[in-house]
Amino acid sequence: MATETETATIHTNGGLETVSEEEGMKPRPADIEADMREMERRKRVESIMNSRLFREELERIVDGQMREGSSTILQQLSDIMGMPAARIGSVFKSSNCVVPINDIRGVESMGYEKGEKILRCKLAATFRLMDLFGWMQGIACQITARLNADQELFLVNPYGMLFHEVTASSLNKVNMQGQIVEHGTTNFGINNNQFTLHSVIHAARPDIRCAIYVAYSAVTAISALKQGLQPLTKHTALLGEIAFHTYAGALNEPEEKDKLLRSLGPVSKVLLLSNHGALCCGETIEEAFYHVTHMVHACEAQLKLLPVGLENLILIPEETRKAIYDAARKPSGEGQEAASAQTADNKEGQLTKTPKWRVGGSEFEALMRMLDNAGFRTGYIFRNPLIKGDVPKPRNDIEVPPAVSSLGYLIEEEELFKQGIWRKGDPRKVGDRTRWLNSPNVYQKVEVLETGTPDPKKITKVEIVTIEGNLN
Repeated sequence: MATETETATIHTNGGLETVSEEEGMKPRPADIEADMREMERRKRVESIMNSRLFREELERIVDGQMREGSSTILQQLSDIMGMPAARIGSVFKSSNCVVPINDIRGVESMGYEKGEKILRCKLAATFRLMDLFGWMQGIACQITARLNADQELFLVNPYGMLFHEVTASSLNKVNMQGQIVEHGTTNFGINNNQFTLHSVIHAARPDIRCAIYVAYSAVTAISALKQGLQPLTKHTALLGEIAFHTYAGALNEPEEKDKLLRSLGPVSKVLLLSNHGALCCGETIEEAFYHVTHMVHACEAQLKLLPVGLENLILIPEETRKAIYDAARKPSGEGQEAASAQTADNKEGQLTKTPKWRVGGSEFEALMRMLDNAGFRTGYIFRNPLIKGDVPKPRNDIEVPPAVSSLGYLIEEEELFKQGIWRKGDPRKVGDRTRWLNSPNVYQKVEVLETGTPDPKKITKVEIVTIEGNLN
């Protein structure tokens, strides 16, 4: 019994052509098959190399191999890229001269929510700033940030790491009782004695989302004075109401916790701890670091003025301090127009708005630029870019093409648009009009005499005058 052969229809350059299934199943020539495999491989390589996650993961692996002293991966990259392994190593070393702050990259970033990742980067950057400015004292100091108000979760630095080692992924996540809910990338726990101080304040003051313990020598010295911090400079006025508490170094009893809360009060965000430094708090990480900066400057200024005696110093009056504090707390741009001037070419009246900063926001963003320029890779999302973008052109700014040489056609074109003739007319006629009006040539009527007749008549003709003809 004869079997019918199924046929398939394919398109070729010459038209339609039918081939049998057996012919379609025949193997391709070896060179064509090799070319097809090479094309597929190149597509896969191109898609992988264009992936941001792959580049970040590759950089992380190479960085880890270099720290461990292994040269296997560098040799493999050298074979692939066709360049010496030493040169590849120098490229990666130059781009990773410091421990990056934002080490949550590649596949690992998928395990964090966007808000938590941003908060981790900002908190880790705060540790790096404290270290760069020399305001940290060993590993005992602690900075906490409230992560979730509903579940009362906090990010805390691992106890055992120096401030310059803290990264975004190394932070521990703890609850209000100091129990670690999620470990960071280290095996270290937290300083429970220090966290008790922070947790008491976080529990009593929900408005405080970040608390920074400062044991810098100048701050500790001022906390040991009976007079405390005096209003001698503008830095003191910017701190607002400064609370003072006689601190024993730990909060073991409920009575001590109540005394601490009574000393702090419902408004103050800066607490001097006798002989132990200060605790600077804020509604944001930016505000808490803002308080730390002014606290350090105020304490250093007072220590320099102490040799002359407090009786010889001029204190800032209470009214002046309040005015300085209120002016600094007003968001930037409030009570003003968003921009002082309007651009000359902006005919629609659009104003260039400046962002309204919260307390310490603009200063913190400037410090993040400093860290990024130094190669720390903060992962900070900037609200106000440093480089000014191009001024947008107004919508009604129509550039006249240089080929148009007759203003009359432009006026006629504008009138036709206003009357709605082009929009409501026949599309074919409209296209014909636009073709003639948009032509780069100029058309004019010329009367000429007939030729070849004894009685010539005047004939009106349309002549094309090009741009060169007009110019000549």
